[in-house]
Amino acid sequence: MTERRRRSRGGWLALALAAGASWAVPDTAHAIEYEIFVDAEDEDELYELYNTGQISEGTYTTLVDLMRRGTDLDTAAREELYALPNLTYADVDRILAYRTEAGHIRDPAALVAAGVLSQTTLGSIAPYLTVGEGPRRKAPVNGFVQYQTIWTSGDLRAPPMVLQARVNTLKHLTLGMAGTLTRNRLGSVAWDPNRDGLSAEPNAVRPWLPKVFVQWDTPQWGVIAGSYRIGFGQRLTFDNSGRYTPNGFFLDDSYYRRVKLTRLCKESAGELGEAPCDDTRYATPDYRFRYGLLGVAAGAKHIQLPVGWLQLYGFFSFQPRDIYQYQVYDRGRCSDPNDADNPDCSAPPVFKRDDPLLQRTSEYSFQTLPNMFDLMLGGGNFGWFRDRRTHVGVTGYGAAPRWRTQGVDLDYRPYSPFPYGGAFGAVGADASWGYRWADLFAEVTRSFDHQDDVGDGKTGGGGFAGLLRHTATWDVHEIEVSARYYDRAFNNPFARPLSAADQNAGVRASDEAGGRVRYSAFLADRVSLRAFFDVWSSVERARPQLKFYARADAQATKWFRPGLWFQLQDRDVTRNGGVESYCDLGDNAYDTDANGSVVTEDPQDSMPTTDPTQTVVACTGERYSLTGRMRFDPHERVWFMLQWRHDFTEDTDYPGSVRHDGAGYFLISTRPIDPLRIRMRWRYYDDDMGNRARYEQSMWGYFDVSYRVRRWFVPRVRYDVIFRLDRRETTLARRPNPEHWLWFEVESRF
Repeated sequence: MTERRRRSRGGWLALALAAGASWAVPDTAHAIEYEIFVDAEDEDELYELYNTGQISEGTYTTLVDLMRRGTDLDTAAREELYALPNLTYADVDRILAYRTEAGHIRDPAALVAAGVLSQTTLGSIAPYLTVGEGPRRKAPVNGFVQYQTIWTSGDLRAPPMVLQARVNTLKHLTLGMAGTLTRNRLGSVAWDPNRDGLSAEPNAVRPWLPKVFVQWDTPQWGVIAGSYRIGFGQRLTFDNSGRYTPNGFFLDDSYYRRVKLTRLCKESAGELGEAPCDDTRYATPDYRFRYGLLGVAAGAKHIQLPVGWLQLYGFFSFQPRDIYQYQVYDRGRCSDPNDADNPDCSAPPVFKRDDPLLQRTSEYSFQTLPNMFDLMLGGGNFGWFRDRRTHVGVTGYGAAPRWRTQGVDLDYRPYSPFPYGGAFGAVGADASWGYRWADLFAEVTRSFDHQDDVGDGKTGGGGFAGLLRHTATWDVHEIEVSARYYDRAFNNPFARPLSAADQNAGVRASDEAGGRVRYSAFLADRVSLRAFFDVWSSVERARPQLKFYARADAQATKWFRPGLWFQLQDRDVTRNGGVESYCDLGDNAYDTDANGSVVTEDPQDSMPTTDPTQTVVACTGERYSLTGRMRFDPHERVWFMLQWRHDFTEDTDYPGSVRHDGAGYFLISTRPIDPLRIRMRWRYYDDDMGNRARYEQSMWGYFDVSYRVRRWFVPRVRYDVIFRLDRRETTLARRPNPEHWLWFEVESRF
């Protein structure tokens, strides 16, 4: 069948990686902007790019998914190839033209020989590819099994674990799963009429199987049952795939590790005189999963017509969902969820369920409540393609939540990612046109919901949104220009279009109008350039904001690669005087739980507020960032990198001046012999260099060793130590400090 290229023994891989490994070149964005020339051999190197601020969380999760799923150059469609890092539309079209002429791409090294891709570009995409092994047998079998666990000092519970497995057979059949052992997840939730609130079983060690699927996928049609992701068009009507230009369904078995301790005690006094546990103790986090869909999807990908072809997809999902405890309210007590002054419209308390049930008990805080509602969802897509670059399509879906808790009429609060009031959905039309160097994309969508008020006297019920994107590609250059408009009443939780990092009504693509320009080039197979400019504003209130960055990375010599990057973010371009303070909303605006819901798990580390209702804040001010990086390759088996990022941030504590933040990195990686890989990294982070009592100051180092004993046995061990150096009261009381982490992985491929 097929096999990941980075693990194959073909000669082309040695050629590709020999050139590609010489490239590793950085900051935050959303989805698939691919802020740098991405060159990572495996998931761990992707994680390092994310940790060092070179790529955003959105880019990291997208690339991890791509790496785990794999892309077959012999069968992938245009949009699938464009999702790979470092490829322009010109590269993609050359690959497709070569495949049409040659019939197959059995050996990707042939793309270099034919002048389709450079050695460097092919080497950089090699870890994301699958490769056929000559004529396929009737029923080959291959796949992998991976086990991981993490231990941290001071946590005496059973450690979190995750087991992932995938099997490919019968040419088109794929089976997979990902299960975990959780310790921080609450048990069942019920309504307690005696306390007029919710009650939940305490967290305990429990197995959980969030991902399992069976897929049969051919170039003409496909079907998947279980966990999957799906998306279409410009991601404005429906998408949860993470792809830039999705078109169809994708298997979903991804998980992510977290290197941030979680508070062991999330209980307040409640009915007791004081909190029953120590809230200064921190413990190992569970593995993280992102919700996709759970059900069935099927598609006829290519129904030939006299001119072009048709595409038909249908999908259905019925999935139990978690929700953050502050995102629900009791409709029986509150008639208007937008009435912030009515205490009956706040989230109901969540009590710890003890035995006997009526004894005094504590109250939970900052928790995600498991399996609170079932989300039933169905939709479809129809498209006509004149060719692979020109098409028109229609996508629509509808969804209805069913709350599981009996005895109370729950609903979503206005800032939840889901609209309150009942069923919701969206319908939209998208189109694309391409000729020579130009590609034009457009999508218009109307959302529907039962919200009667979206604030400021505006009625709900859904709204309109539109996006227009044009990409011009020539030689080694690509420039993309886009414009977007999302009505204030547009509330589509399954929209993932281009948008800024702020939120309205719990979603990013709402109450926003703006435009952006993105440019990339790879000059002389040696210099990588990236530039980005985005300006946007609220639709209802003129409050312009902008983000700009420019990056340049060069292969100065065979052994030396410097890079320099500049970034500007301005939260309010047309402000009217006064002292401002910049708020860093991050890649996703706030931490999110596995449901994509807003979570403020640790209020001490969350900016700018600990109030769970404040999901949209009036952030103003500017931040300028300057990053320098130097990578050295003194030997073919050793490389190391030095990087420093310095931020100049407007802050009310520094009137007439700016706050200085900094982050420095040292990373070294070596392969003394082919099966052995050793890595070490140190990071110094300081969020306010002039005051050690305000924000985080820390030192984090790790040492990582993996050894390929056999193809079927690759163990890996990693040790992390984190010193928290700031003088905040919460840090001084925090335990453990320093933090000691031990991570173990074993993988077997067959």
